[in-house]
Amino acid sequence: MNDHQQTAALVLAKCAANDPWFPNGGESIVMAWAEVFAESGLAREDLLAGVARAYRLADEGFKPLPASIVKHARAAYFESLKALPEAKRELMEEASHILQELGLTPPQAHTYARRIALGRRPLRPLTADQDTALRSRLAERQALKASPDRRRFLTAIVGEFGQSPHPNPASAPTGSTAPGNSTREQDQA
Repeated sequence: MNDHQQTAALVLAKCAANDPWFPNGGESIVMAWAEVFAESGLAREDLLAGVARAYRLADEGFKPLPASIVKHARAAYFESLKALPEAKRELMEEASHILQELGLTPPQAHTYARRIALGRRPLRPLTADQDTALRSRLAERQALKASPDRRRFLTAIVGEFGQSPHPNPASAPTGSTAPGNSTREQDQA
């Protein structure tokens, strides 16, 4: 039995545990469900969380199919990401960008960073060099964020509440004085 078939067997067993009238799945059902789960690209933890979510939200008479479990698994996955604290989500995004700089494809980097943020074991470990570089660059970025000089610099540019301290300096072009916006040019057009 391959990994997807084992996952399908576990999902079917969890469905049966939630529903005493759930049919006992034979080998052909396991194979069919495994095929759908393999195409979904979801991890075993996500699919099992999908079963829990499906039965928690299901109306009376719910009859799960593999596609409905996948739908609930995706929703549970994104709910768990959304529930992360803002600081952890920012760190996850920074790690994803660094991993891409280290040669991982965007989907690989996102998956790796998300699994770590959710407290899960990565599906594919990093090389020792990649792990060292990731930890080093994350530490550098955290140090930069904490630097008071950086904060002062950004505040001078953007202002304390996200607005420029000088919203319209005398030398900045306005809508009527910007190149290409003269009233004569507009009248002639």
